[in-house]
Amino acid sequence: MKKSENFDFLDDEKIADKIINFKHKNITFVRFLIPSIHCSSCVFNLEKLPNFNKNIYESTVDFTNKEVGITFNNAELKLSDLARYLETIGYKPSINFESIEEKIGMREEKKIFDRKLIGKLAISFFCFGNIMLLAIPEYVGAYEEDLWFLEHRHFFRFLMAVLSLPIVYFSFTDYVKNAFFSFKKHISNIDIPISIGILVIFSWSLYEVSFDLGSGYFDSLSSFSFFLLISRLLQIHTHNKILSFEKNYKSFYPISVTKIHNEYYKEEKILISSLKIGDVILIKNEEIIPVDSILMKGSGVLDNSFITGESHLVPKKVGDRIYSGSKQKGEAIFLKVIKNVDQSYLTLLWKKNFRKKKLFHLNSITNKFSKYFTPIVLMISVITGIYWSFINVTKVFQTTFSVLIITCPCALALSTPFILGNIIRFFSKKGFYVKDIFTMERISTIKTLIFDKTGTITDPNKERIFFVGNILKDEDKKMISSLLRNSSHPLSQRILTELSVNLKEYYPVKNFQEIIGKGLEGIINDVLVKIGSQEYLGIKKNNFYKRTTSVSISINNELIGSFLFRNYYRNGIEKIFQNLKKYKIIILSGDNNELEKKYLKSILPQSSKIFFNQSPEEKLNYVKKLQKKGEKVMMFGDGINDFSALNQSEVGIAVSENPTSFFPSCDAFIQSNHLEKIFLFLKVSRISIILVIINFAISLFYNGIGIVFAITGHLKPLIAAILMPLSSFSVITFSMLSTWMVSRRFLS
Repeated sequence: MKKSENFDFLDDEKIADKIINFKHKNITFVRFLIPSIHCSSCVFNLEKLPNFNKNIYESTVDFTNKEVGITFNNAELKLSDLARYLETIGYKPSINFESIEEKIGMREEKKIFDRKLIGKLAISFFCFGNIMLLAIPEYVGAYEEDLWFLEHRHFFRFLMAVLSLPIVYFSFTDYVKNAFFSFKKHISNIDIPISIGILVIFSWSLYEVSFDLGSGYFDSLSSFSFFLLISRLLQIHTHNKILSFEKNYKSFYPISVTKIHNEYYKEEKILISSLKIGDVILIKNEEIIPVDSILMKGSGVLDNSFITGESHLVPKKVGDRIYSGSKQKGEAIFLKVIKNVDQSYLTLLWKKNFRKKKLFHLNSITNKFSKYFTPIVLMISVITGIYWSFINVTKVFQTTFSVLIITCPCALALSTPFILGNIIRFFSKKGFYVKDIFTMERISTIKTLIFDKTGTITDPNKERIFFVGNILKDEDKKMISSLLRNSSHPLSQRILTELSVNLKEYYPVKNFQEIIGKGLEGIINDVLVKIGSQEYLGIKKNNFYKRTTSVSISINNELIGSFLFRNYYRNGIEKIFQNLKKYKIIILSGDNNELEKKYLKSILPQSSKIFFNQSPEEKLNYVKKLQKKGEKVMMFGDGINDFSALNQSEVGIAVSENPTSFFPSCDAFIQSNHLEKIFLFLKVSRISIILVIINFAISLFYNGIGIVFAITGHLKPLIAAILMPLSSFSVITFSMLSTWMVSRRFLS
């Protein structure tokens, strides 16, 4: 195709650099706007790209924004070739110079696509209306009673055929291409029966008109196309309303970053949506870099696994470019922002799932339905056609086409995303941010709840701190603070807040290292400073510290003292656990405080279990142990020490105050002040699955009745085309009303 030559400009490094989201060695991640994404089949086809092209590692679709994110091998597949490949399979990327300079161009392209859809609808309505007017005389028997009309029948039939051409063209661009690609790749989707019906009815109608056997079925074809477009427009509009959530980070999951003022002296926590080009930000160990930047100070050691799936570390030096989505592993670094924040990228990053989590019963039903639906529909339509060929040949195409139309699975396919998507939207308004509808399905099956203690069920901002040991000098405080500021752990941040009240600058840290769950260390002014547990510092355990949460300090291998914490549990913690008494509750904590253990036993249900002195590895192994027994686990943690266990759990939930870190590995975020509502969230999740099943039943009943009428010849294609979008409308209406009532009843 000649138009493919237009993509050659993507091989220009300066241009490619503006649209590529990530590039390291032979791995590149890029996002394309694909206006032709219009249904679940498109999502399915695009996310299967790695199966069809060995140089594509991963493909993730953002349906709401009509974007696809692709990770590919740039050594074997050029960016221009990738764009051409997408075009050849029917998903041409929309790229213009305005969108290369800024994202406004992409938003305009989406508006243009919406206008194109409305334009298609207008043309289809014009063709549909005129074809129906031309078909009315035959409906009322004009060919038998009006000699003039009979003599000019060829002109009117030819005119109907011409008017049907735009409709067939729209159908070809929207459905037939996708169906052909799916068929070639041995994928079964809903576009196949739709395309077969359209092509067969159009071909047979031309045959009838050409040999003067009749006027064909142009009226049914035009009505089907027109109402199918109405259904698509309704789906897209409702998807954007329900499934887009709140795209502004102030109302979506909260994420902030440390902005530096006055030559790295003054620190300020701001929302990443407030970042501007030229700002300097501080990124600590284990924090995600939210925006493309240049390394200004410090030693970058990046983990790009969230982008590429590869877990090896990549060193960066001052002056190097760092892409958003990378995670810093080491000392705190200073970055200068070089691109505006693209919030949708972090949303896409959060939705990427490198874990092969098992999808439970509802998703399995949906997948099986999609897999077997098309062959069953085609079989029914063929059998119906064969049957009527012996009974009444004139009804063969009427019945066959009616079966294909009335069994359009749009309504069934919409049930799950509309109900669960709407519930997710209601959850987000209450401080609970769920990744996707598949996570909602898993939440509904949960029976076992695991809680971390520090920063999860305790409030680190209200904990009282005591220092036991030598009197800390100003120099000691400065050295300790300089090391602590590299860590984002709740206890580290709490101590840092206590010590750094009057500090205006910090010492540089060399050889920084943090072992999650144990402690951190670094060289400051040629002196080794270590902060963490007594075991990590190599100190003989003191039985006194078993009765409290403590963090010990050593400078130059000499114990200076320990910070002791008096835990402050979140408000209403007793009520939270009592409301969850029907669940199996387990506390996994790295603390060794015996008094805390006794207190937790007093407020937990009797069947609960408490395990202290748990390392991150031991938490992970315990989750695996439960899963081997068949238990479905939901874990609550702070997202740092509990990274592996959260990742392993069926549902991992990060509990945050005002997070300065972003954890794509978790399945949901919950604001700490909404933790008391977790019982309601779990209850509503179960109810939402029941609503989906009810919606499935309604849709199947609707299709079943329609098939009976279609097979028996009592349903004309025109009526079937009208009823088809009404089915989708009924699903949407039920979804919106039922979820609104549930949310009003339990979440208001």
